[in-house]
Amino acid sequence: MMAAIRRSGATLELLLLSAIFLVVSGCMQQSSTNDIYLIPEGYEGTVYAFYHVKNAPPLTYEGEYALHTINDKGYFATSAPDMEYGLITDKYYYVDKKGQRTEIPSSCLRIMGTGGYSTNIGAPDEINIHYTGVEVTHSKCGPAFQDSGTEEQNEVLGHMLEEYYK
Repeated sequence: MMAAIRRSGATLELLLLSAIFLVVSGCMQQSSTNDIYLIPEGYEGTVYAFYHVKNAPPLTYEGEYALHTINDKGYFATSAPDMEYGLITDKYYYVDKKGQRTEIPSSCLRIMGTGGYSTNIGAPDEINIHYTGVEVTHSKCGPAFQDSGTEEQNEVLGHMLEEYYK
């Protein structure tokens, strides 16, 4: 009987250790954003990537990275339902008229958070978009730029809504 209790206890310990291992290993697996932002050469200001936009094109990929080609109004729109969340592994490039990329130094970027916009007022369909943004400069790079920042969200959001929702 004691042997059965010991085996039962050992089995319980093994199950408990297995459960702890699964929880810990699940927590260690972190997703990442993996986006490439292609920004018009010389652009300064805030750029946004809008998701879940009616009639916008789907995402395209370059390897594991989703491409976000920013237009001259400062945004990219996609019909993809939502962005990736997790460790930010994004890459940022200025792109010239020939398509040549120049990496933007991190000191010239101010990464913003994520947000959303939802309404059904004045539109036949409900609008429920998600967005993320980054502020970029080439003339004010450095800690002072990264710590300050500006907000141009309403203007850029207005342009995107006008184009896709009229």
